[in-house]
Amino acid sequence: MSLTPVRNLQLHNQIERVLHVPGNYRGGILEMAIVVDCTYDRETVRSLCADIMESCKKQSDIFRNVRLNMVMWSADQIDTQTAACAHIQIGTFFDRYEPEDIATAKSVEKLMEYLKKFHARSKLIFVVVRDKEQFHQAADADRLKESLNPFLKQKLVMIYPEEMESGTEFFIKIL
Repeated sequence: MSLTPVRNLQLHNQIERVLHVPGNYRGGILEMAIVVDCTYDRETVRSLCADIMESCKKQSDIFRNVRLNMVMWSADQIDTQTAACAHIQIGTFFDRYEPEDIATAKSVEKLMEYLKKFHARSKLIFVVVRDKEQFHQAADADRLKESLNPFLKQKLVMIYPEEMESGTEFFIKIL
């Protein structure tokens, strides 16, 4: 699965929306994160993340010098690794990537708490998720809302197999 021209334009619009939120990115080195749902197979996640980075770099010069955090989200752990954008674009970052079983349930609340705690400095956070319906099912909606407020929801871009949505749209749906 790679980004079609239409989805690439949607991604461009989502990035512009995030970067122009009052109080967000104002210059200097941009810090961003890509959260990868570990149920994706290696080739899909490799091509999708490469397309995301390529789209970002085509969009603006601010993506020339980026601190990129790759967050690997599996059922039993959430792990962050700092990566070079070039390693994502050519796919070498995912050489040691091992997908997990699709049937394993994950906690969206834990992911958002983790992002709020460890990636609050990131100006832009992509969440690449395989199953939109499962992602939208929060066991504790109040805990999830607390994690998304006051600023995390404005930095998120959720990328599903068939569509994209902003963190604000996601927040409204869980209300």
